[in-house]
Amino acid sequence: MLTQTLDLATIVLIDYILLIRVLALFHEDRKLSIILKILLGLEAGLDLGILIHESLSVDTNVGSVAEGMIICIRIGEPSRTLVIVSWLAPATYGFVLMCLALYKSAEYWKLSSGFKGFRLVRVLVQDQALYFGFVIFCFICKIIVFCIKEITPFVSTTLGSAGSPTLLCVLGSHLLINLKEAGERGANGGTNYTPRTVSEIDFGEECSNDERISTQRDSV
Repeated sequence: MLTQTLDLATIVLIDYILLIRVLALFHEDRKLSIILKILLGLEAGLDLGILIHESLSVDTNVGSVAEGMIICIRIGEPSRTLVIVSWLAPATYGFVLMCLALYKSAEYWKLSSGFKGFRLVRVLVQDQALYFGFVIFCFICKIIVFCIKEITPFVSTTLGSAGSPTLLCVLGSHLLINLKEAGERGANGGTNYTPRTVSEIDFGEECSNDERISTQRDSV
């Protein structure tokens, strides 16, 4: 139960990080922010409800595999439908976020004829696609484990570990580090709008002595 709860917290936390990044692309649009936060709350509530139902419907027993080694054994299997739904929720939410990021990035692409000067935008879109691909990979691994019975225990354990949401912690760290590095490339490195530099300052022509005296008299 504790492991599943931590996995759920990890998924929701990373979804929230991606939500903030998408809202940054839309300049913190209030209506979009409310809609996405409501969807995130629905995703978290649905997964939490499935987790509670699973913990109540599946019994746990204590078993011994060797002398002095005791493990917990789950008696029964969770509903396949609930397992699929529990992974469809984050996959669907991730797909929505990715579509929004791609839509906004297309506008930046038209403005700059590519992502030149939009390093932060490029990083946001790449990380969004990476996260969505990883969620789909975890979803496929879980489907194989729960729906295909003709596989060896070794393959089942390997797929279960590979599709564990715990690995999302590594991805979450990558998202933060990648964004931090992109932001540190320069104060204006993330956008295409840079201020005028010293070399672009326009200097007037040098005035003669007579013109200076005339200007001073006028000012007096």
